[in-house]
Amino acid sequence: MTSSNAMRQLEERHVATKVELMVWSNKMDLLALSNVRGEVALHRLTWQKVWVLPPPSEGTDVKGMAWRPDGKVIAIAYSNSDILLIDVENKETLHTNHVDGEITCINWVQEKDPRDPKSGLLHKQKDTAKKYTTQDSTNNYLSTVFFMPRCFGSMNKCIEENSEDAKKIKEQTHINILLVGVNTGKLYLSIFGLFPCGVVDMNSHIGGHLCSILDADVSDDLNVLFIVLSCWKAGDEEREGGKEIYLVLFDTPVLAVHSPELHALALKHGHIVSFLGNLSQTMCSITEAWENILLEMDSKLASYAATVPEGSVSADFLDLLMFGIPSDELEMFLLQDLTEKGLKKLGHSIELSYSNIQKLVLNHLHSLGQSLAYHLAELRGMARRTDRYQMLGLQEETVTKSLTAAGAFLVKAAEVQHVIDNSMKNYKVFFRWLYVVILRLTDERVPAEIIKMTQQDLAFIGDFLYNFDGVSAKQEDESVPSGSSRKPRFNLEKLGQYLVDQELIIPPDTDNNPWKKFLQENSMLANHPSIIPHFRKMSLVQQHNHLKKAIDDVFSQPETSIGELFKVSNIIKCLNIPETGEPRVNHINVVDDRKLLLAFLDSASPAEEFYLLEIPIDKPLISEEGAEARCVNLYFNPLTLRGGEGRRVDESSWSSPMKVLDVQFYLQDVMSVLLEQNGESRGAVFVQFPVRVALEAAMSVSLPAVQNGDQTTYILSRAPRVEASVLLDSGALRPVENMVASRFAVSGTRKVAVVLSESRRKVRLFEMEVEEEEEDDEAMDASAPNLRDSDTSVLDVSKSLDGDEAEWPKREKGVEEVAGNNE
Repeated sequence: MTSSNAMRQLEERHVATKVELMVWSNKMDLLALSNVRGEVALHRLTWQKVWVLPPPSEGTDVKGMAWRPDGKVIAIAYSNSDILLIDVENKETLHTNHVDGEITCINWVQEKDPRDPKSGLLHKQKDTAKKYTTQDSTNNYLSTVFFMPRCFGSMNKCIEENSEDAKKIKEQTHINILLVGVNTGKLYLSIFGLFPCGVVDMNSHIGGHLCSILDADVSDDLNVLFIVLSCWKAGDEEREGGKEIYLVLFDTPVLAVHSPELHALALKHGHIVSFLGNLSQTMCSITEAWENILLEMDSKLASYAATVPEGSVSADFLDLLMFGIPSDELEMFLLQDLTEKGLKKLGHSIELSYSNIQKLVLNHLHSLGQSLAYHLAELRGMARRTDRYQMLGLQEETVTKSLTAAGAFLVKAAEVQHVIDNSMKNYKVFFRWLYVVILRLTDERVPAEIIKMTQQDLAFIGDFLYNFDGVSAKQEDESVPSGSSRKPRFNLEKLGQYLVDQELIIPPDTDNNPWKKFLQENSMLANHPSIIPHFRKMSLVQQHNHLKKAIDDVFSQPETSIGELFKVSNIIKCLNIPETGEPRVNHINVVDDRKLLLAFLDSASPAEEFYLLEIPIDKPLISEEGAEARCVNLYFNPLTLRGGEGRRVDESSWSSPMKVLDVQFYLQDVMSVLLEQNGESRGAVFVQFPVRVALEAAMSVSLPAVQNGDQTTYILSRAPRVEASVLLDSGALRPVENMVASRFAVSGTRKVAVVLSESRRKVRLFEMEVEEEEEDDEAMDASAPNLRDSDTSVLDVSKSLDGDEAEWPKREKGVEEVAGNNE
């Protein structure tokens, strides 16, 4: 880091809604904020609004946010235990995941790139850069898949999306892991935020305690997992004795040794869930297309069926077909409810509806089902490599079941296509016949070209009328008690039964199918796993649910199996805290020294002090007797601020220390501290604290070589209490003029900071590490009343974005390149 502690204020903005969380992107100058209404807004460094994301449901709050290491996706955790992965470019929801419990922490980490000259792994893994060369031959065997848009409206209003990377994982050349902790003591790990690669239940390691995860991270080589958690003391049923803070270290060699397999498995999982999600969207579009267009005809005939005795609908229409004389009820229905114009309009609408559904089935269901079957077949090939994938929980048996389910879904989709073809023929003949009937009843002239009707046409109409009353569902009717009342049965056509979650009322007739007869005569062949079964009574919706369940079973086992391979290497009691409030924890991995730095605020902000703890994360160090950590307790005495510099007050006039509002690591060798002065002014003070200076005042403490965390003393209770300002230069403490602060967010890679006021309605953005001359010029400019107070909310969804905001990724890329050149 540069020796300069100078800061230059860029913006000061007032917001209409209270801000709760603030997180910087480490790849672009973008700041994500959440507010009390559950909205998330993305802003540039100039405070230009990129987009605003409303909460997924009313009354849902944001519990945490984490940027994917490449900055292209942001994970947002909500109070309903949902985690949404949002595409930063267009705020589209890429994926939704759900966990059990209230989310208390979320973090997104990536393994270190061994090609990075700063990486300590360079001399150990020179060939690591080639270990993720997964070959994707999909384009050689599959046609381009057009994904359904994320809307379920009319086909005319939606444009198909051609996307081969719907989950934005194609460019992920290294493993990154999303860690989500909940208040029940569970930590969920998922590669790329998609593939579940382990669940750690801390309640099984800290016996007799009720635990809540505060923080978690994985070392850069994926060998060590650490978890910080707060637990009620064992046996404290009334919860009056306060909480204990634990630091638990896990050995996770499975993540490091099998990282190529995990990377390939996660990519394959991403492809499969992408196709499965778009398959669900297609099913919704098919169902909606059928319901919207056929609802009018269905309701008209259903209302007519309710006015006649049960089973009379087919009889009335058949009488009309055979004798040409309608009943009084049917004649009234044809002339008053249906009418000639209504019949024409209805016929056109139904034909259009069938055409759209047929297009969805052919272009989407079949192609998506084939793509799923292809990837599941490749996954089965991976599962057969038991030496590489068996210990990760990938089982050939469950993958084979999912592949069979994909094949059965394709069989059912082909069956639906056959039903659509037949129904379109039946409908055309049926409506043409009804049109002639209505013309004759109204004494209109019937065109000669539509009078002719072949024997095949009569067969089509007869088959169509035969199903009006659902006569094939006798077994279902027999299950209904004789004394129970039920609505008159009515079934317009065969397609609708495939689009509901229940067995088919009129299953297809397969008795004369040669393939079925062949399998019946060869039972051993019929039971072979390579033979795709035909579930005759299943609807398309049931077949789709069966496929989703089979795929869920494939990936649920790795989540459990991988988590069971994590082994506890040490459990350290860190701190005893009061009952009220959760402590704040911030951490950073020091890659070069293979150590972990943690900063603790021992109570809910503000506190009078904070703790710094340095823990070795090399496996030999954390597992052997005599391993040492370093810790220190830092506080800041009150200051007089003269001429922009902080000076200590005479010792006799000291009161209580300044309040510590927030602590975050700016870089691995610098931590930022936000203080509040005592007295009426309560002005904020910004401190850039060198970690080396703090650790020089720290005490070395032997780590307990125990596995159950039952040591009698807390490691941070032995930390020396040090007055921090005497360790710093006089200009290290920077006052934030005319502001009572509450928290801040910093980013050392982007050299920026943002400070939030106590009211949480005002923010100030700063550029860090500027030259002293630049800061002086800025201070002179700031003396004039030129700070712009925004009259719009930081999260104002009613106001449209600026017209040039679609170009922000290009702009930010340019900013990033300039920053890289400066560095």
